[in-house]
Amino acid sequence: MDLLAKRLVWILQRLAGLLFAGLFLVTVLNIALRNLGGITWLWIPGISRLLFIWTVFLGTASLYETEDHLIMDFLVNKMKESRRRKLNLVINSIFLAFSLILVIYGFIVVRVRMGIPFETWNFPTAYAYLAVPVSGVIMVFFCINKLRKLVKGAAYEQRV
Repeated sequence: MDLLAKRLVWILQRLAGLLFAGLFLVTVLNIALRNLGGITWLWIPGISRLLFIWTVFLGTASLYETEDHLIMDFLVNKMKESRRRKLNLVINSIFLAFSLILVIYGFIVVRVRMGIPFETWNFPTAYAYLAVPVSGVIMVFFCINKLRKLVKGAAYEQRV
């Protein structure tokens, strides 16, 4: 499970980076065309939204697994290891519930958005919002893996 998580993070990081690069290039193109040529391409806001949503949600899943997101751990680091493990079990259990909610309601949003196209192309906005349940499923996997390691570590300490 750890190897799969590691490979998945590697893929997510590269994919989020490519999506962000695409978003950056589309935005620069939009600014350049508008300011230098007085040209506005109507499809740019739609593709920007699509790229932004996927970048944010795939990046969030990757950051959660690598613990590179914003963490307020000053007080947690002062706790004993056993209390820290228990707190991490509680935190990750709450996060698992949150991720499951993302999956469930994400699919509801996707179903609703299937009938709503982007402003300028006949393409459902659901494909942009599909990032929510997809990243939710990935975060559920990462969360279960973290909980497994926390429980396994606690079981190991009790045997020693």
